[in-house]
Amino acid sequence: YDALALAAFVDAPEELDVTIHELGNAQASEVERGAARLVEACHQARAFTDTANFTLRCGVCLVGLKGEKEALVHAKATGHQNFQEY
Repeated sequence: YDALALAAFVDAPEELDVTIHELGNAQASEVERGAARLVEACHQARAFTDTANFTLRCGVCLVGLKGEKEALVHAKATGHQNFQEY
């Protein structure tokens, strides 16, 4: 699943995290319940992408790849950054 919060960069200290809504109030509780309902509905509908096993194609050289790891290795080796799921 996609993260509900994103770090500023890899291994960023927690003090750089930004809270978009306050915690511990009624609005935050409703946001949390809504997020949980959304995740459950998406999970039941199988509406998510398995980034470890999905198939990708490099948009530059058209090589086929499996998963996020292979795409990362390819991007580091070639500098290509355009990938499509197929």
